[in-house]
Amino acid sequence: MATRRALQGDNAERSPELLHFRAFEAIFRLGSLTAAAEHLGLTQPALSKSLSLLRRYYGEDLFIRGKQGMRPTARARLLAPHVVDMLRIADGELRAQAGFEPARSSRVFRISCSEIGAIHFMPRLVASAAALAPGVRFDVVPLLSQQTESMLANGEVDLALGAYMDFGSRVHSQALYEVPYVCLVRQGHPRIGQTMDLAAFRREQHVVASLRDTMHAFSRVEQAIIDVAGSAAITLRVHSLLVAPYVVAQTDHIFTATQHVAQRVAVIPGLRVVECPLPLPSIVVRQYWHSSQSGDPAIAWLRAQIESLFGEDLR
Repeated sequence: MATRRALQGDNAERSPELLHFRAFEAIFRLGSLTAAAEHLGLTQPALSKSLSLLRRYYGEDLFIRGKQGMRPTARARLLAPHVVDMLRIADGELRAQAGFEPARSSRVFRISCSEIGAIHFMPRLVASAAALAPGVRFDVVPLLSQQTESMLANGEVDLALGAYMDFGSRVHSQALYEVPYVCLVRQGHPRIGQTMDLAAFRREQHVVASLRDTMHAFSRVEQAIIDVAGSAAITLRVHSLLVAPYVVAQTDHIFTATQHVAQRVAVIPGLRVVECPLPLPSIVVRQYWHSSQSGDPAIAWLRAQIESLFGEDLR
């Protein structure tokens, strides 16, 4: 209600307030008055009043309506990073002052991870939260290589979970656990028994998960296969970790994956796990958060839950 009253106020000549800049950020990010109003819980006329106040204050249009929605002007593009920084700092301070009471919170946590990461992390995290913070909800978003760092920075994502992520110095991380690579083959494979050496690995055909748009370690697996067996050994590329195991269960292909991926898909009939002969080091799975969120007690609580549920002693 406070947001609605502030944006619908009659004093159109006053200087912009924090809530007007929230309207600017929502329009800039979503490119639509309708979507921004829905996101903020406002009517479109209320949002338009806020935009009019900003237009008068800066003396020029900040957005131009077009076929593709609300397009930001050059001035709006210059303002946007400063507005995002201001809102992030303000929200961090407000949350730090308010504290966090898990049992009474209705916070929605946004977590960025892969499909397999969601299968691994979310069941236990949701079950734990249901007991400690029954009003808390979760939103899992894709782990995108070009966007995750900025999403952490502007608060669109609270936490990222994964491995081999090259983030900037303002993104902090904590190692959770280490996991080796294994190979999935079908039951009854005519040439692979209980073990497989590198020579046998080279002779076989391989399926790889080529996840070009995501931050994942499987590109290293693909390169390692090419290094030891040549590119011709890869006869199938798929774009989901959940597709490859079904192919392996019905063919003589090999799928090289981390052990926790193999454990999650081993329930598919016809699969078995053998030791991986590739010289691949184990990966370290981490949780990542932005430095601007370090003072947020809710995100600190979430990190503590994940550490308690999944953290291992890696010394």
